[in-house]
Amino acid sequence: MSDAPKPKPFILPNRQHVTKEPDPGGRWSAQFPEMIGYSSQGGGKVPADFGWNTNPKQWQEELTPQTLAERFEELRILPPKKDAPALPAQATPAKP
Repeated sequence: MSDAPKPKPFILPNRQHVTKEPDPGGRWSAQFPEMIGYSSQGGGKVPADFGWNTNPKQWQEELTPQTLAERFEELRILPPKKDAPALPAQATPAKP
């Protein structure tokens, strides 16, 4: 086993300058005009009085296979059944 120290990994001090990538700060450049930076992502603030009208997670958790089947039956629309054709009055039933 060698007592030589492990080599340090090669790290670029300024990666963006070498790779021509946009900087992580999100500053706009003519080279990457469609880049979305921190300043173009919006404020992200929610009003203090905001409240959800419903809770979809709770609604999903309350569904059971039985309630899903009942709801499916309520929403299912079947075409009307056609009446069986009437036999003429003189027709006799078939003999087995």
